[in-house]
Amino acid sequence: MQIVTYNELKSKDGLLPLFDHAFRWPFSQRTFDSFVKSDPRSKDSPIGFCAVEDDCPVGFVGVLNLPTRTLDGTVEVVGGIYGVATLPSHVKKGVSTLLMNTAHEHFEEKEFRFSFLTTSRTFIAHAFYEKLGYTDIVQYPSAYKSLVHKKSEVSRARKTAKMDLDRILKIYNRYVQGRAGFVVRDIAHLKMLKKREGITARQCMMADEGYAIFRKDREGVWVKELVALNARTMEKLVSEIERQAKDVVYDRIVLDDALRGVYGSRGYMIHRESHSVLMAKPLTTNASLKQAYGDRFYIAALDWF
Repeated sequence: MQIVTYNELKSKDGLLPLFDHAFRWPFSQRTFDSFVKSDPRSKDSPIGFCAVEDDCPVGFVGVLNLPTRTLDGTVEVVGGIYGVATLPSHVKKGVSTLLMNTAHEHFEEKEFRFSFLTTSRTFIAHAFYEKLGYTDIVQYPSAYKSLVHKKSEVSRARKTAKMDLDRILKIYNRYVQGRAGFVVRDIAHLKMLKKREGITARQCMMADEGYAIFRKDREGVWVKELVALNARTMEKLVSEIERQAKDVVYDRIVLDDALRGVYGSRGYMIHRESHSVLMAKPLTTNASLKQAYGDRFYIAALDWF
């Protein structure tokens, strides 16, 4: 078995069944390469490592360069793991362990102190990551509300304007002042999120001191990010979102205490934990997550990887 980088693969076609088995996503090199090219976190990165046997990829682990803000306000780049996959024929043969160790060696060569990944506590992979030295560092509170509307109370389609990314970024940067974690964004990062999530102007709601990005379907609204500089603006945005939804509103990651309070005051069901979790592993003996980030590491749903 040989380990090569994504860019070194002779043919990417073998990733199609690998990704389909693992994620139910039929790999498209054109689509994947387009996202990689637009993602600043992939700059100067091998994209991922592949285990190859007889010229066929049998395992994959993706790697990212993730900027974080530490307690002292400095920006520190850490490693990010994504897309861990193994062909069913090669499960329990040490492929994922070999690939994860390769990723950790890559991060150490870049002098990263930490490696991060996201997973679910219901997955077998969670115990696997624990054996590799990862621990849970963020639980995700969530909020849900079933709505009872009179037909006349449901708003018609809103008038939408072109998304003002500069304004969104300005509000976001004010909002995350003093927070540690995945809070470092610039215009390139925001454009990547817009493309990756398929965010349109119709899915963005602006206020003077806040904004909401959401996905609307036949039943309700999924709040993907609600950022506001005060509780009054949070209340205004949540109220408008409720008028847009037919049956339900849900927000799967609510780490802001003020926003959680607004949801609670409006009758939302608040759950303090979810199955999803952010895990981290120190890569050097003197690296301390608590010293670097404190007790509250911040991540938004849009920054999930």
